[in-house]
Amino acid sequence: MPNTNSINVLIVDDNKNNLFTLHTLIKEYLEVNILEANSGSAALKILTKTKVDLIILDIQMPDMDGFETAKVIRLRKKTQHIPIVFLTAAYKAEEFQQKGFAIGAVDYLTKPIDPPQLISRIQSYVRFIEQDRQHKQELERKVQERTAELLKANQLLKQEIVERKQIEAALKQEIIERQQIEEALKYAKEEAETANLAKSQFMANMSHELRTPLNAIIGYSEMLKEEAEDLEQDNYIPDLQKIHAAGKHLLGLINDVLDLSKIEAGKMDLFIEPVDIEILLSEVTSTIQPLVEKNANRLEIERPNVLGEMQTDMTKLRQMLLNLLSNAAKFTEKGIICLDINHQTRTDSDDWVTFCVADDGIGMTEEQQQKLFRPFTQADTSTTRRYGGTGLGLTITKQFSEMMGGTLEVESQFGFGSRFSISLPLQAQVTQIDTPSKPETSALVGNGIILVIDDDASVRDLLKNNLSKLGYAVACAADGPEGLKLANKLRPDAILLDVQMPEMDGWRILSMLKSDSLLAPIPVIMITMEEDQQKGYAMGATDCIDKTTVHSQLAAILKKYHIGDNSTDLVMVVDDDKITRESLTGLLESQNWRVFQAENGQIALEHLENKKPALILLDLNMPVMDGFEFLAHLQQHEKWRSIPVMVLTARKLNAEEQAHLNQHTETIFKKEAYNQEELIQHLHQLITDSSTGTLVGVQSFSFGSARGGAPGYINLAPLGL
Repeated sequence: MPNTNSINVLIVDDNKNNLFTLHTLIKEYLEVNILEANSGSAALKILTKTKVDLIILDIQMPDMDGFETAKVIRLRKKTQHIPIVFLTAAYKAEEFQQKGFAIGAVDYLTKPIDPPQLISRIQSYVRFIEQDRQHKQELERKVQERTAELLKANQLLKQEIVERKQIEAALKQEIIERQQIEEALKYAKEEAETANLAKSQFMANMSHELRTPLNAIIGYSEMLKEEAEDLEQDNYIPDLQKIHAAGKHLLGLINDVLDLSKIEAGKMDLFIEPVDIEILLSEVTSTIQPLVEKNANRLEIERPNVLGEMQTDMTKLRQMLLNLLSNAAKFTEKGIICLDINHQTRTDSDDWVTFCVADDGIGMTEEQQQKLFRPFTQADTSTTRRYGGTGLGLTITKQFSEMMGGTLEVESQFGFGSRFSISLPLQAQVTQIDTPSKPETSALVGNGIILVIDDDASVRDLLKNNLSKLGYAVACAADGPEGLKLANKLRPDAILLDVQMPEMDGWRILSMLKSDSLLAPIPVIMITMEEDQQKGYAMGATDCIDKTTVHSQLAAILKKYHIGDNSTDLVMVVDDDKITRESLTGLLESQNWRVFQAENGQIALEHLENKKPALILLDLNMPVMDGFEFLAHLQQHEKWRSIPVMVLTARKLNAEEQAHLNQHTETIFKKEAYNQEELIQHLHQLITDSSTGTLVGVQSFSFGSARGGAPGYINLAPLGL
């Protein structure tokens, strides 16, 4: 039974017997506190002092009856919500009931009292009162909890406001500091732009000053050559031709620098005029043809029947085409160079002319293409192409095309060639271009060239990505003939060769590689199943990788065989005689040296940067480029001068040639007289001295011939002279 000790019930009746009866009956069945009043006034006094939860009020009482008492109770704010149950004997008077409910009674009981009915009604009111109290207590508890939460949230909010104010203050300070930095950067940028403009103006002025005496040198060399021809002094003509050619070459370099300086200084002007494309094509073709034929290339022209005219700067367009064609001719050997001219109508209804120069030369990697148009930068620092020029040709071509409202685009694949496309509007308009900021000087880092031969395109792509991440330049071939062609063209540092290929399998390709004296020294790593590895080793493969583990083992194997690294055990043998090359290669490999073979000086130069030899064994009498011309090119490059050169020749040297070689080589061996043991001994000594920087001055001495005949001699010169 619920605890009702705190519930107070007030009984109001002027009849003592009724009070006693009600008191006794309620007390018997309910645990409540009972208060008694014998009149309305007494009841009101009790209500002012004591909290009452339920009132049982008789209607018929003297002085102040129940209705009047109930009205007063309802008028007081403190008591207006207390439930009132009217009690009267006049139960049949309907007006009493209506009047009682109108005043605010909650129930109406009649006399004589029905105990069960009375107790049931009062129990109901008690339960209601208890539930109401519990509800109010629950509400109070929730209000207190919510109040506590709100207080806590309010405290947190105040703290957050304080923190935000601190952050705002710090942010304002940071904004002030950034504004100061931006102002400083803006000032530094303006200073740099001013300095760059001054530099460009200086270079432009200097280029003009240099061209004046240089033109005189070129003119006088032509006059002297003509006089020498008239006087039949033929011994002077070659030297005068060299002076003239060197002057023209230097003039071209100065012109390139002048063009770039004008562009950067904003002084490059365009002369827009009607240009007959047919005449322009004829001039360009006749000019470039000797350079194309120099490397045994073939020039092909693809064009419409009628070329028509265009409004553009003829001089600059000619220079742009010659730049692209000369690059293609320079970096392609025994290949095809194609000049394609066509007309296009674009979506903006303007007519355009596109000049495409394509070659099947060595091509470029993606890294090389990214820095292709930077001034004074060559794109081939990690390939086997020979260096030359200033690195300005493509930069100037790109900026000329943009000035004429056009574009220059490049597509290239390493090992397969390049395609440059100049697109110009048929009616050119001068376009102001933004001169590029000073480029970064970082160069492409490459550890050598790897050739991948595999018929599976996904395998080729995967190997190319993995090897590129390791720092190698990678060329790919899908079949044997293409792989052999690239091997001859690139002379890679290593070849990854798949065995299972259609038409020409890996074993046949390996056999052809090893039968070629120039390609035989290249390490070949076979990609094959484990059961075929012994066959690979027997046929001359450097190593074999199981197909299932190629990706995990590849880096370790390349490192194991020093593929593309800067180790000092590589000797370059430059000789046009196959028997001599193979003989020297066998001798050197028996001493655990790696060997790179070149059949003439030009091939050696093309591969010199990538191969990084510790020593060069050089023949003098060779086609294409002989040993003397090779040495001249070697001395023109600062980083190549320190490579020791040992001359091995059958040529009878005159005093002038001997003196020249003494300046630029470390040792000279006569082919008919050298002794293998002494040759090896001096090779070891030269490489050791070169690495430690202890090469000494000229020394001369003789030694016995391997055949017991003619003596040989050695001349040692200081390193790099």
